[in-house]
Amino acid sequence: MGFPVGADGFEFGQHPRLIQLIWFSLLIAGQIGLSFLLLTFLLARSTTQRMNVLYNFILLSLIGTPIYLILFYTGQFMTTTPPYTQCLVQAVLKHGYDPAAISSAFFLVLETLMSTIRGPVSSSSGHSHWMLLCLPYLNWMIVSTATAVIGLRFPEKVARGRHSFFCTINDATFGAILTWELVLIAAATLVCQVALGIVVHKRRKACRKLGVPSALNLSQIVRISVFNLWELIGLLLNSAALGEFIGQTMIATSFLAIVPLSVFVIFASQKDIMDFWRCLWQQRMKETPIKDANPELQRVSVKLSSPKYDSCIRERSQAPTASLTETTVQIG
Repeated sequence: MGFPVGADGFEFGQHPRLIQLIWFSLLIAGQIGLSFLLLTFLLARSTTQRMNVLYNFILLSLIGTPIYLILFYTGQFMTTTPPYTQCLVQAVLKHGYDPAAISSAFFLVLETLMSTIRGPVSSSSGHSHWMLLCLPYLNWMIVSTATAVIGLRFPEKVARGRHSFFCTINDATFGAILTWELVLIAAATLVCQVALGIVVHKRRKACRKLGVPSALNLSQIVRISVFNLWELIGLLLNSAALGEFIGQTMIATSFLAIVPLSVFVIFASQKDIMDFWRCLWQQRMKETPIKDANPELQRVSVKLSSPKYDSCIRERSQAPTASLTETTVQIG
C-alpha cells in the first residue's frame, strides 16, 4: 500500500523531491563507499587477498549506482515522463544489471562453499574461474539486448513507475520472465548458503572434538549470510509476490536505494580493512602541520613525519587475517 497519486503524478506523499533526494543521497553514499573499498583492495597490499568473485561482486554493486542515478544526473527526476532516450537507456541498463548483480552474489556463495569443502587450491581455477567472473556480464548483455528490442519496438512500454526513481519496461510477460530468473538464482543461492552452514557446522564441531582451532572465520560466514538474507528480502519486496501490500511501493524502492551502502557496510567492516584505514588516518594526522608555527619548522616537521604510508603496509602484512572469502583460508 503506497501513498495516493499526487497532482505531480508520483506516489511519494507530500514531499516527492525530498523523498527522492534521500534515495539519491543513499545511492551516492554507497557509490563513494564502494569506490573507496575497491581502491583499498587494489592499492593496500596489507589487506589479505580475497577471492576474485568477491571483487567482482563489489565492482558490480558499484556499477549499479550510476545506473540508478541517471535521472538524478540529468535533472529529470521530478517528472513522471522523462525523455524517451534517457528512460530507454536506464531501462536497458537496469534490467540487465539486476540479474547480473544477483548472479554474482550466487557465484560468491558458490565459490565460498567450494573453498570451504576443497580448499582454495582445489576450488575454481582456469576456465571455470573465468566463467564465474564472466557469466554475470553475459547475463547482463542478453537481458539488456532483449530489453532494448522491446523498448525500441514498443516505445509506449518504456515508462517510469510512480513509486520509483528509475525507468523500466512495462511488459507483463517480460517482467514475469525476469522475476522467475531472479527467483531461481536466489533459490540456488539459498541452497548454497544452507549447504555452507552445514559444512561449517560440521567442521567446527569436528575441530572442537579434536581440540584443535578451526581455520574458518565465523565472522565472514555471518557477513555472507546477512547479505543473502538482505538480498532475499529485496527480491521479495520488488516482485509481485507481495502484491498490493508491499511490492512495487516506496518500501521496495527504498530498499533498492540502500543496497549499495549495505554492501559497503557489510564487507568494509572487516578487521584488516578497518585496521588499514585507521593506520592511514593516524599517519594523516601526523602529517598535519601545527598552526601558527614557524614556516621553516613546519616544513621540517612535515618532512620528518611523512612516512608515505609504507608503515601501514608493513605492519598489516605481517599478520594477515584469513576468512572464507580469502585465498589464504585453510580447511583441515
